Amino acid sequence: MKLALMFFSVLKMPIDDIVACSVAAEGAGFSHITVAESFYRDGFALASAIASNTNKVNLGTSVIPIYTRTPFQIAMGASTLNEISHGRVGFLGLGVGYRNRTEQYFGIKQARRLERMREYVEIIRQLLSGEDVTYRGKFFNLEKFPKLSARPQEIPIYFGSSAPKMLELAGKVADGVILNSISTPEYVKFACEKIADGAQSVGRDPSKIEIGHSVIYAVAEDGEEAIEAAKEDILFYLSYPELNPVIEKSTFGAEVLKIRESYLKGDKEAALSLISSEMLDAFSVYGTPGECRERLRKFLGRGATLPIIRVSMASDNKHQRKEIFLRAIESLRGWQPN
Repeated sequence: MKLALMFFSVLKMPIDDIVACSVAAEGAGFSHITVAESFYRDGFALASAIASNTNKVNLGTSVIPIYTRTPFQIAMGASTLNEISHGRVGFLGLGVGYRNRTEQYFGIKQARRLERMREYVEIIRQLLSGEDVTYRGKFFNLEKFPKLSARPQEIPIYFGSSAPKMLELAGKVADGVILNSISTPEYVKFACEKIADGAQSVGRDPSKIEIGHSVIYAVAEDGEEAIEAAKEDILFYLSYPELNPVIEKSTFGAEVLKIRESYLKGDKEAALSLISSEMLDAFSVYGTPGECRERLRKFLGRGATLPIIRVSMASDNKHQRKEIFLRAIESLRGWQPN
């Protein structure tokens, strides 16, 4: 079974607890554990801690922003993690990152995203080839960069992106994509078409490209608790204008504008109250364990091939992070898509 558990970038959960949850996920049959990086924890360091305490589960990043690391740093991080895990790096997820975080927190302006992403992929692949690398690009120039390993490392590269042109580029050069948590069925169809357009333009088979899908996953025996948790994550993503390409392919454009207006005014409760049951069904998997297992099966009918579970929790339950993660993991023990 292909099923991933994500530890998202701003998860303020003790690393010992993350490791314990990773061990539990491996035991429950999850195929992948992924980590994200933004501004809180180092993604490769966290993944290395997980790798050192697990034996068979694959590891991934979902995602590493390209603007805050050079391609050399990313390749070295992936190569080191692959050695620590004895070849268990399942994929390297890259993205441009949220503009406001990149520019406000790091003081780095995002520009020429498509060109930069293509160059990162070219350089990283060459650095993982097991050969010395000389490269001349628009952003980086390398002269006899020493090989990172004695043998080639076949690490798939996935794009975490929502923008149409980046999805087309993924079809041309990437091994997979990771679609955002609030991707609707209409958007997934649109994204797959863009990926296919890019793939076919360079003679690639679109069916060979993995379609990962981050999934807002809120499980509780109390249905209202699950709904409250799911709404928290939906609101988090709706607040980012970078996700407008996703919203534009949904029927929720007007509602999202009202939600953002309330949220920007500082009225979070009003914003949460505007998230309808239709939006919950479109954007998340929520409910009791049995309901979540069945909703996740329906979720995959959109065309995703790798569900990536993003565990949700209500704001007043954040002190129970480990327990909530373990509950989510247990709810999917031995889960099968059919």
